[in-house]
Amino acid sequence: MAVMWGRRNVANLYRYLDAEHHRTRFNNFFLVERWAPEAALRQQAQVLLRRLQPGTGDILYLILDDSKKAKRGQYMDAVAKMKDPLLDAYIRGHHYVCAILVCRRQVIPWGIRLYLKPDHAKSLGRPFRKTTELAAQLIREFAAPAGVKVVVLFDAYYLCRTVVQARREQHWSFASTLKSNRSLFTPGWKLKAGRYGRNLFRRRRTDTLVINKPHGQARYRFVDAGWLELSHLGRLPVVFSRKGRARKILGLVTDDPACSAAHLIQTYARRWTIEQWVTDLNQLLGLAHYQNRSYRAAVTHLHLVCFAYALLTHLRMERTGAQGHRTRDKAAGLSTAAVQDQLRRLLWEDLITYLKDEHPDQPLIEDLERLRVA
Repeated sequence: MAVMWGRRNVANLYRYLDAEHHRTRFNNFFLVERWAPEAALRQQAQVLLRRLQPGTGDILYLILDDSKKAKRGQYMDAVAKMKDPLLDAYIRGHHYVCAILVCRRQVIPWGIRLYLKPDHAKSLGRPFRKTTELAAQLIREFAAPAGVKVVVLFDAYYLCRTVVQARREQHWSFASTLKSNRSLFTPGWKLKAGRYGRNLFRRRRTDTLVINKPHGQARYRFVDAGWLELSHLGRLPVVFSRKGRARKILGLVTDDPACSAAHLIQTYARRWTIEQWVTDLNQLLGLAHYQNRSYRAAVTHLHLVCFAYALLTHLRMERTGAQGHRTRDKAAGLSTAAVQDQLRRLLWEDLITYLKDEHPDQPLIEDLERLRVA
């Protein structure tokens, strides 16, 4: 999955294997429950995290999001009708809840869950959990290294009692956005977040923040609204910000009393990492390329894609400079496509070395090397 081109369905994956059996035997790996992909991915994430050696003073971000993908299969398990906000239309497909860890700019897949509607969960004999409950489960399953500060990032949909309570049990802070219709309370007043933010931008003087990003700078104007009462969540500090020339004013909230308004904007800007992660999984690693009918096969495929990304993260960590000094910042900034090319090059060099040892007198090997350089 990490090195191949084209679609990552069973038929295409089978072509990359030197297997003597028919591809149905390979497909059987996706169907039979002989391993726990969720536990295996968590174990791999902890291995990668330990290699970074985070300590006191480091900040680790646990970022939550979901994604929807249309599926055309008429008899696939867990396919349901849902609203896709990106397309602004209803689709039939699968809904995933996913989580990643970000530490020192390295992205580590933590978990992915396939959502089941109540009738699907009943027919498959599995417990029904809302998407917010799946997100809370991903939070509770993470055990942070000692002394490391953890910040949970999620969008306005997950700003609910279920997710916030799971984070509170772990004694971590969070940063999130506010829906425009979210109710805010001040003494004697009930406010809507969207209208209140627009009023603050008209009546108060705004501050400016510039954030340096890999592809340039982002300029923000913001207003610190102070501590406000949120329905079901209590009193929390709220900030309203506008990015660049955008018309939309975004409400941000956290439960960290020491977090300034500017720092809150910088912190929440890191949530974009999971958007890019999902895009890379879809476009480069085949997140939705499975064609199996069963729920189990879909879950296995989703986790194998996460393992493929974990392999690319491992390569980023292993990348060294010309004199043997680690260049972690440069390696962390490599795109997923660039790391894939690096992995393909490593496999090619390993293959050429093997062929030279087995067939040292074959002129074809030199021709292959010249083609690779060209």
